[in-house]
Amino acid sequence: MDKKSCSRCIFFKPHIYFPYIGFCVIKDAGVVDNIEICDNFKPSSLDELKRALAENGWLYCVTCRKIIVSEEELEKHIKEHFVTSSVFIDDVIAEETPAGD
Repeated sequence: MDKKSCSRCIFFKPHIYFPYIGFCVIKDAGVVDNIEICDNFKPSSLDELKRALAENGWLYCVTCRKIIVSEEELEKHIKEHFVTSSVFIDDVIAEETPAGD
């Protein structure tokens, strides 16, 4: 997975439910995953993810929606899955979800 896009950048925090949109930490703004990357692009490498795991104690696999808490799990997921060091959680998503009365 060496595609260059926002979602493959260490600064991109994907939305937990809609991973093609997210938050760019550098731009301090919401972004849509885009093939046209900016000058701040930094690949989310295995080393970067290991460092984030050591600092935060967890990573998130967007592909299977599971929390990763060990390097062994990370190495299994990173081969074919989209793993990120953090996610963007929308505080108002519940207001957008239809509910029965």
